[in-house]
Amino acid sequence: MEKWSPCRMMLVLIAAGLSGAVMAQSIAPPTIQPQEGGTYFTRMSFHHEGDVHQATNFSRGVVWPINTEVRLVSKTDRRHGRMVLERVDNGDRVTIQNVPRHTDMSIDALAERMLADQPTPIERLPEDVQRAIRAGELRMGMTKEQALMARGYPPTVHTANPMDADTWVYQENRFAQRTIVFENGRIVEGRGLR
Repeated sequence: MEKWSPCRMMLVLIAAGLSGAVMAQSIAPPTIQPQEGGTYFTRMSFHHEGDVHQATNFSRGVVWPINTEVRLVSKTDRRHGRMVLERVDNGDRVTIQNVPRHTDMSIDALAERMLADQPTPIERLPEDVQRAIRAGELRMGMTKEQALMARGYPPTVHTANPMDADTWVYQENRFAQRTIVFENGRIVEGRGLR
């Protein structure tokens, strides 16, 4: 999958705004190239089960909220790639397993997508949206960027380039999916969403 720079993402959002969609300014920090041993902040909330997060972005298990301060313990490309993150606040660790058929990227690109050298200023968002993002939950009315902060990217098997699509399909678990629909840049439809 093609990696979008923050500048390109901003141009797309501006173009969408000019075409009648909701114009939103990105609050995402710039992308970086995380290195082993470095301390970073998570760019999105994500779930993990048994200390493993699969890049398929299932919505089961324990949530590590956006802006969790972590140390990148290790990163390897062996057999699809994986990285180990350790929370700075309590020492808990999680292994991020790349799933190339769902991410269409290397572990280095996945690290760039998941980690930043500064927190995302979600305090600029309404309180209810902040709470949903930290909990890893999608809500009606969220923008695409807010959905990415709350749940990460949907698997590419369903959505090759989510920023261009108005329908995203997330894997809730191995057997269930959730389809969300955007209109004018905001979520307007999705099973079980408030």
